[in-house]
Amino acid sequence: MSALACAAQAQSLPQPLPANGASDVSRTVAPGFRWAPPDQAKALTSVDLQLRNPDGSAVPGLVRVSAGQAVVEPLVPLVGCTTYTLALTSPSSERSRFTTACSAWQPPTQIDDSRTAHQVDLPVSGMQVVATRDGGFVAVWFQDDAGRRAILAARFNPETQGWSKPQAIDLQGPQAGSSSIPAIAADTQGRLTAVWFQAITGRSAIFAVRSEGSHGDRWHVPQRLDLPQLPGNATNPQLAADAQGNVTVVWQQPDGRHTAIYAAHWAQAQRRWQTAQRIDRGRANAYNPVIAATPQGRVVAAWQQGASGDEAVYAASLPPNARAWGAPGRLSPAGEVGVMPALVATSQERIVAAWVQGRDARRRIAVSPLQATGHGAVSHGGVLQLMQDPAFTGPALSPVLAADAAGNLTLVWEQAKSAQGAVRDALLAARLAHGASQWSAPQQIDDPAQRSAGNPVLAADPAGHLWCAWYQDGPSGMQVQTARYDVTQHRWQTPQTVSDPAVTVQASLPALAVNAAGSVMVVWQQFNGWRTIAVARWLP
Repeated sequence: MSALACAAQAQSLPQPLPANGASDVSRTVAPGFRWAPPDQAKALTSVDLQLRNPDGSAVPGLVRVSAGQAVVEPLVPLVGCTTYTLALTSPSSERSRFTTACSAWQPPTQIDDSRTAHQVDLPVSGMQVVATRDGGFVAVWFQDDAGRRAILAARFNPETQGWSKPQAIDLQGPQAGSSSIPAIAADTQGRLTAVWFQAITGRSAIFAVRSEGSHGDRWHVPQRLDLPQLPGNATNPQLAADAQGNVTVVWQQPDGRHTAIYAAHWAQAQRRWQTAQRIDRGRANAYNPVIAATPQGRVVAAWQQGASGDEAVYAASLPPNARAWGAPGRLSPAGEVGVMPALVATSQERIVAAWVQGRDARRRIAVSPLQATGHGAVSHGGVLQLMQDPAFTGPALSPVLAADAAGNLTLVWEQAKSAQGAVRDALLAARLAHGASQWSAPQQIDDPAQRSAGNPVLAADPAGHLWCAWYQDGPSGMQVQTARYDVTQHRWQTPQTVSDPAVTVQASLPALAVNAAGSVMVVWQQFNGWRTIAVARWLP
């Protein structure tokens, strides 16, 4: 081919915007291609031009064509420090990659009432956080407040980049007693639900409160969910929401004979809570309920049940639009102890369970996909796997699961290096790609130069990266650490300390949330020398 012909062909090829290999690209970019002559761009659609996350999923956006240029306008800003692929399939096949600018963590901020920071009788505990539809976050916790323990909530405003004054959201009035251990969830429309247990008429009851707006700052009156006729204290509520806005809450409660698992369901179409139901069917005590909901509305709850030292993990399912739960099924094998279950639901309607299996030093993390029938029965949907690492022979505990939009799973847990001598708990992680049958080999993700790590929490961002937060004992006492799994490089990055060692020696029990633009919020409780305060740190 002549030099003139080569030049003409090069001129006719679409030119990527930004350039292929560009870095430090703005997160508000509208990437695309430019043509010369311009008429080649006229008929392009979202099928022909896509912006893809590192995991291969498409970034939601609109394709705009004008003046020989076609671009994808993402619906929200892109995730920072992420390599995206711009894919053109017609009229020719072209690929271009660019990397967005990285952000820096903002300073830690106290989010409870700083005016009471030296009052030792107002400690904070039970921090939880969730992302709101407008790009902000809402944190909840329990704290002694004006003579009783209350559930408080504060909102991070993405426009002002500041936190609101905390407000009590639990039941108020002369009969309302102390409240404890909140949990919070958001549906895809931005509606928030918070639950907790609170003393009323001499025992603990389960309460829920909803916020219908996109900001999470207008809370309705709390509603009681448990059955008042039961004699025991209802505790340990957990909840999950589906894509239609339905919410299911599970908790444990004695019924006069044993501790059982109960559930209440918010039906968004009827805009009301349905009457609570007992969902376990055993005679032994049941504890530690967890719950997950798929986008289409299938709900699965799991718990541990049995005599002390002989517990098993069970699960039951509530099919979409059903009112009755199916019969529970046993997940842990016969003859094996099973405790501390964890669940995750994927965008592809899969539900996966993990739990601690075995006794004493032989405790390992078991993990299995679940299969639920139309009648709500639950069973294994595949081979049960035990997480094993030759370098870690001590007991394992505290499994947590997370799924990204493409259906890839991440499992993190605590495990002792050895069952002999001084115990040093590490954090191990494994990955299961969507469609694969085998988990990856476990990898230590905490700082091996420091002492024990614990309480891992996980969240996926829209690009498919995973964030993990935990607390770890080191030279400055317990501090909160974070690490990101980079899906492009297929590795965990070096942990970072997000709490401030200069002002605390006891930062612990973090919670973690990621919004639709990939911004990260970590919250935790921290002793400031006088009392335990609520602290947050934001990665824009």
